[in-house]
Amino acid sequence: MFKTPFKPIGHYVFNYKPRYYDERKERLQALEDRYKRERKEDEESEYTVTLSKNNLKHEWNRSRSASNADRKSTYRLAIIIAILSITAIYILR
Repeated sequence: MFKTPFKPIGHYVFNYKPRYYDERKERLQALEDRYKRERKEDEESEYTVTLSKNNLKHEWNRSRSASNADRKSTYRLAIIIAILSITAIYILR
């Protein structure tokens, strides 16, 4: 009946689940599902179409890292050749 100052007040718990609708994501998912179904129907074709944001990102990063690796290996080879040339000149003199 009477509230005591020593009793802690309980907290309220709400069961709230926010919903988010992304129309673009739904369209892309529908396109991806459609192409997957078509690919399953036409398994003998060698050409496959993948419309996925993650696949595009992965391919882009892979091509960029491959070009970086090629560039680094070229620099490393140039440095090794320069060092060997300098040591050969030093030894022959």
